[in-house]
Amino acid sequence: MKLNGKCVGLQLLVWLLFFCQSYAQQGNPPPCSDVQEIKLDTDPLRRRILAEFLQACVRNKEFLPKYDKGIIHLHQYQNAHGEECWLLIPLIDDSYKDNPPTRFSDFDGDIILVYDADSVGYPYKTTGDIAARNRCLEQIIGDRVFTRPPNQTRWTSMIIPISNRRRKEGTRRNLTGNGGDIIIIFDKKGGYRKSIPV
Repeated sequence: MKLNGKCVGLQLLVWLLFFCQSYAQQGNPPPCSDVQEIKLDTDPLRRRILAEFLQACVRNKEFLPKYDKGIIHLHQYQNAHGEECWLLIPLIDDSYKDNPPTRFSDFDGDIILVYDADSVGYPYKTTGDIAARNRCLEQIIGDRVFTRPPNQTRWTSMIIPISNRRRKEGTRRNLTGNGGDIIIIFDKKGGYRKSIPV
């Protein structure tokens, strides 16, 4: 009788552990449904690429570890040769709000926003309820990015040559190089190569 009671207790413990493990593997669902969560690290190669890129972002200070800021934009596309490509872009501000994606991935606690793009990597303009999508992404991203301040006028003492008129506004820098961007080109044999966008 004692042995039978121990077996029942052991079976109950095994079922409880199985249930807890199954429940834990379901994960924590996103806080909203306007943006779909997808899995990007579907094989060891893709997992290694994403992990190395994130490490490089921290090491090269594209992310700001001091402020704990940084997300990734990933543009998925096929190039002119039909090869699958990822354009990986590190960001620390909320510029995603200009064109919010419909998909994202949680990679070990880091957020990757996923865009479909044309054959050279430019993301397609998203459609639908952009305000709802941005509200959803704000919940997912949280404080991982800085909020961009609105543009303000910039004073300058500069005089325009020849016309001798005073310049109305100081210089703006909209393009500052690739800032850590990288293109991953997957080949048909299961390998990949890296390229820097120009």
